[in-house]
Amino acid sequence: MSIPYEPDFTILLDLFVSLVDSQADKPIDDGQAWQNDSQVLSLKLHRHLFSMRSLAKGATYTQGVSPQFIDHSSIKVLARAALETYLVFSYIYRDTDLVSAIFRHKCWQLGGLMDRQKLHTTTKDGARIQQEERQQIKRLRSELEQQEEFQALPLKHQNKLLKGEWRMEQSWADLGVAAGFHEKYFRNIYNYLCGYSHSSFISILQVGQARTIEDQAMLAKAIMGIGVVIMAHFSAAYVHLLASAAQVLSQNEKAAHIAEQWRFSADDMVTLYRS
Repeated sequence: MSIPYEPDFTILLDLFVSLVDSQADKPIDDGQAWQNDSQVLSLKLHRHLFSMRSLAKGATYTQGVSPQFIDHSSIKVLARAALETYLVFSYIYRDTDLVSAIFRHKCWQLGGLMDRQKLHTTTKDGARIQQEERQQIKRLRSELEQQEEFQALPLKHQNKLLKGEWRMEQSWADLGVAAGFHEKYFRNIYNYLCGYSHSSFISILQVGQARTIEDQAMLAKAIMGIGVVIMAHFSAAYVHLLASAAQVLSQNEKAAHIAEQWRFSADDMVTLYRS
């Protein structure tokens, strides 16, 4: 018997918007602009989840022998992006002291800027931006080298950070465990979702075998459940971060109860994943 995820998905998606909107139009204190990226990460995550729901409703071709379909493959690609977005949010902003959060944010920022330096630009504006960002990279490296968190790291990790490898030697599974997921649960779903992003044989096999819209709906439904779990974890992390969001959650008992039900911890899954 399948679990009906759609009602809970919709309720938690609405809760997501309410939590993030609790910070709307609030001024950012001097020197705290880095915190605004928590809102942008939240926006990115929300759009991935909203797009997942839109795709799950199905689409119709105007011509062809199979006009109706549910693109479960794209839902899985979006689910992976949503999961990684939440993990970045959690890694930087959840359960970290202010100094550590700022340090992790700088490492993440440096990594992104250095990634963009690898791109070939064909416009004057693009070349100008890369030139400006080279100065920003130089400044960020200097700031990182002066921080105690950086100096306390092994030399090989220091070198990785300065190269833009903000996760150092941590895998996405390591970040998943740190965010509260059971390791085997995370590896199962993450490896499966990566298979769709990288066009593994199994992903092509499933796309080919799911010929009816009922089969496609079944394959999409389980992934919508992953979206529900992500939102449940996000709501707890966001409420921990912001008092205004905690107040919103306290005023929505039904959504709060659903979020708590779906926020599976590693301990909750010990029996299920016991070797």
